[in-house]
Amino acid sequence: MLDVYEQTSLTRKKVAASGGYIDWLTQPSTFKHYPEFLFNYPFGAAEALHILELCRCVTSREHIGAKPYYKLNTPSAGNLHPLELYAQIRGVKGIISGIYHIDASADKIVLIQEIEADGIETAVGLSHKFDGMILIQSCVPFRSEWKYGERAYRYCYLDAGHQLASIQAAATISDQDMTILSGFDADVLNKAMGFKDEEFSCAVIALGSETEKTVNPLVKPLLHVAPTDYCDTKGNLPDLMEKEGLFTSRLFPFITKKDVVLKRRSARKFEGTYMSEDDFEQIMQHLSEDADPLECYTVVLKKCSLEAGVYHKGKIIKAGSFTDELTALLVDQHFIKNAQIVTVITSKEFSSDSLMCAGAFAHKLYLETGDKEIGFTGIGAFYDEKMQKFLGTKDHIMYVCAAGK
Repeated sequence: MLDVYEQTSLTRKKVAASGGYIDWLTQPSTFKHYPEFLFNYPFGAAEALHILELCRCVTSREHIGAKPYYKLNTPSAGNLHPLELYAQIRGVKGIISGIYHIDASADKIVLIQEIEADGIETAVGLSHKFDGMILIQSCVPFRSEWKYGERAYRYCYLDAGHQLASIQAAATISDQDMTILSGFDADVLNKAMGFKDEEFSCAVIALGSETEKTVNPLVKPLLHVAPTDYCDTKGNLPDLMEKEGLFTSRLFPFITKKDVVLKRRSARKFEGTYMSEDDFEQIMQHLSEDADPLECYTVVLKKCSLEAGVYHKGKIIKAGSFTDELTALLVDQHFIKNAQIVTVITSKEFSSDSLMCAGAFAHKLYLETGDKEIGFTGIGAFYDEKMQKFLGTKDHIMYVCAAGK
């Protein structure tokens, strides 16, 4: 995947070439909508659906110009949200057994197809009926490619990692065990779900248990609905994503609360003051713990209980104040100057799987800082090769995060 890493890397030349005018009126639709005639449940229709609302919901609705601007409980590069979420529900009291689309923008789940003796189980590697929920997460690359070009490959999978951790948080709050399903053909699943060449499954999560009852595969694919109002892809992003498999790595354990999940926001205005010493030390401890297959390099920008400098595995490897240098490496995003900590997440492997890992790890940090009045944000724009040289590593740069008051 080294060629994909280099192909999607940022350089000053690439940034300068892409820094033109963006006509937001041409933005593809951010949410997929199935036909209005299909049966649906509003989020509040049954207690059993609350977990799906916690997985993916709109938490802020605004208008910018003539266009609606929605923010979700999962962050997204450019607020473009190149993801969709589906759930097969079986054996849940008060809910028709079927395959549903989670329409976050309309606060509802839409029944695409009822199931009985059949289901999606065989397409996700299960041979028996599954009682509970099987969640299928997909990427819609054009939503992100429209603005970011080939770099969208990274942003789609980082966003997918955030969505995975959001599902994990919802399961934790709802006291449900979750299992990552893999080891089956993603192309078979894509066809069964009615996806074409504009949408690709990236992760499958099971909440519930497999029974001893046999199950039949779906007789035909689900109803196809285009995920955007138009698609004008100009690169090879769909081909790249079609070749990718499903998420197979581990998620990182954490504990959170419902109000933290719903009030999560990306902080782009830091005060420039200090977080408490206890909070600072707790964050530094989290960042020094094992995050295999990831590594964390943490830059302390402001001297406090620790000397300013770059830390790796709890030890300082480069002393000094690097605020200006780091701001330049992050494509001159000046809000960084008032942060207290900047963490660079790296990995020896560059793949969709490791990108999703990085997004999930960052989401864990979002939720762990969320109830401490500490601002946190993920940053996907950085000069890759220059950042590697700054850190003194040959590992791939996956993601950058900043925290502060």
